[in-house]
Amino acid sequence: MQESSLVMKIKEIIDFLETDILSLTFSSKGLKYLSLKPGRGALDVDLKLFEKKQEHDPMEELVIGETINFLESGKHSMPLDLAAFTDFQQSVFRAVSEIEPGKVVTYKGIAEILGKPGAAQAVGNAVAKNPVSYFLPTHRVIPQKGIGICRTGAGYLREKLLAHEGHDLSQLKGNYICSRKKCCME
Repeated sequence: MQESSLVMKIKEIIDFLETDILSLTFSSKGLKYLSLKPGRGALDVDLKLFEKKQEHDPMEELVIGETINFLESGKHSMPLDLAAFTDFQQSVFRAVSEIEPGKVVTYKGIAEILGKPGAAQAVGNAVAKNPVSYFLPTHRVIPQKGIGICRTGAGYLREKLLAHEGHDLSQLKGNYICSRKKCCME
């Protein structure tokens, strides 16, 4: 990718994610943790300074490249390390990673895919533990009653990602307001 094109792509990442910092933790197997807030992971990547640096950490380059891939196609090739999670949680994460861009599945739908039709709440709990943000597309998994009205944090990013993938949010919204303590819609 040409330098000026990379700079433009990084600006698109900053604009879309509404942050210029990606906080990351890697293991030898892949990305373990990604936050859009600084200081949460072992390494903070300052996207504004990235193009000014002479040398780049290969893992930083990988995350930026795969973020660009994800925002352009809804897919990525980022190796993920989810070994710290239970077998059930890992099975949920595998099922979630198979959902194609532009599609949504309910928690109940994932539970049925896993052969555990009564486990919708457990699926929701696993989805809520997503440690790698958009690289595990949990935004594509929604409650049967629809998504709540939310304007902060993960709920807001979910809405942006779903709209970016072509969804009409009015068709996905439930008739309730997010109950998270940090949601400004309360």
